Amino acid sequence: MVRAEDRRKSPRLPVEGAVRLTSGGTSTTGRLRDLCRDAALVEVEAVQALGAFVTLAVELPDGPIEVSGQVIRLAQGDEGRHGAAVLFSDVPAESAHRIESLLAGQAARKE
Repeated sequence: MVRAEDRRKSPRLPVEGAVRLTSGGTSTTGRLRDLCRDAALVEVEAVQALGAFVTLAVELPDGPIEVSGQVIRLAQGDEGRHGAAVLFSDVPAESAHRIESLLAGQAARKE
């Protein structure tokens, strides 16, 4: 059996930040829980549909980014929030560079 962690294209690290998730013209706020080059786990106030296409506005330490993707997994969040794993489908080059820089810095601090 292949574990979800083994299928990931890139390592995931815990990253905190505010998010706004928009789907079908409806937005909800929440928190970023972890991040990798091609996906994020967020906890939001409104339940999301599995398979929904969404836009995430994420507040990173060096400023906001916006990425699009699809909800690929649902999970129970903390304090009544709802977890959603979002696989990115559209990451602007500058945003990708900023995500990679953030993750490299996080990984270096863990060593």
